[in-house]
Amino acid sequence: MPARESATRPVAGGASYILLHNTSEVVTPDLAGEKIVRFPKGAVVFQEGRVVEIGPAADVASRHREARPVNANGHLVTPGLVECHTHMVFAGHRAEEFHRRLKGESYEEIAAAGGGILTTVRATGAEREAALEKNLALRLERWRASGCTTVEVKSGYGVTPQGEMRLLEIMRAAAQRVPGRVHRTALLLHALPETYRGRRERLLEDLATRTLPEIRRRELASAVDVFCARMAFSVEECRGLLLKAREMGFAIKLHADQLERNGGAQLAAELGAISADHLESASDDDWRALVKAGVVGVLLPAAALTLGLPLPDAGRLRALGARVAIATDFNPGTAPAQSLLECGALAARLCGFDAEETLLAMTWNSARALGVEREVGHLNPGAAGDAVVWECETMEELPYWLPAVRPDCVFIRGADLALPTVERRVWP
Repeated sequence: MPARESATRPVAGGASYILLHNTSEVVTPDLAGEKIVRFPKGAVVFQEGRVVEIGPAADVASRHREARPVNANGHLVTPGLVECHTHMVFAGHRAEEFHRRLKGESYEEIAAAGGGILTTVRATGAEREAALEKNLALRLERWRASGCTTVEVKSGYGVTPQGEMRLLEIMRAAAQRVPGRVHRTALLLHALPETYRGRRERLLEDLATRTLPEIRRRELASAVDVFCARMAFSVEECRGLLLKAREMGFAIKLHADQLERNGGAQLAAELGAISADHLESASDDDWRALVKAGVVGVLLPAAALTLGLPLPDAGRLRALGARVAIATDFNPGTAPAQSLLECGALAARLCGFDAEETLLAMTWNSARALGVEREVGHLNPGAAGDAVVWECETMEELPYWLPAVRPDCVFIRGADLALPTVERRVWP
């Protein structure tokens, strides 16, 4: 199973020929991801897993009389949302550490005392593979039930080379159990393993010479990520591993400039990463470098809110010409956030993004942050047939409602799949 799934994977027994009609409107990013195009009372046709046509319902329906009609019941239709940053494969939780932060301890203080990421590393290492796989599959289904048809999952809570390979195998197995698209990223520099204390250079050497070639050979991941921060790994350490990963054909990504400005965004621009994520402490010069290099800046409002970090103003990003994605950063420590649409609503309020910018940030731009903007994140002819019928009527409602609007129906590869009953879901 490839680390980056194609649109040809069959769903629900085979390809469908469907006319999705009776919408309030169909909205989609254009092919270049520059603007949102709106079709009042529009229709979409899916055939063999892809979008065939989109436009005014009367015109489209007259050309596809053989298609099976699906009634949208006067609701809004958008592309399936694209979640481009999660840490879904883990065991346990860190509610106690959240309570300690509420009492005044900092994230860095908790991590220095042996908590933070390593707390989850220990819990994950002690959990059975079958349980980790089942819980990851349940989380992926929960994301689908909230309108995400493409989800990125990072490893990272293995930390040792062997631990990371274990999690990547679990991620591959879980992806086979769900209909949505799953993109696997190897987060190889997340925290220093306890077994490598005093041997940082050895860890970097093992990852570069043994782990990366094995991941490539077994197609366990399509991208490599690193946590570039003073409390994690330096710019030089990250540069060395990312250069090796790039040479081997991996896409590269960075956790950059989250807790402080440290050169992570500049490194992402220098190496041509597909995304630089967090960026709470990035300067205007950092954003300009990302824009020039064509790197997507991924904002993670749930993590920023949890840690009390500022998010960039939307007006500032517009002026700089930045391409911005929004993601949940779902993890047990700093972002126990289980809805991408609610994170979009947070970003609209905290940053000032309008409804069009918010939808672009959760569709085309997020797809670009995964390198799959030709396939998903829009409903232009030739794109994958991934769409959501929402329980609302206008695009402006998406960042407006809290809790978030729920899907009425989700299409993946042109098939309208039954949604799981959220109320009976096993929570993460």
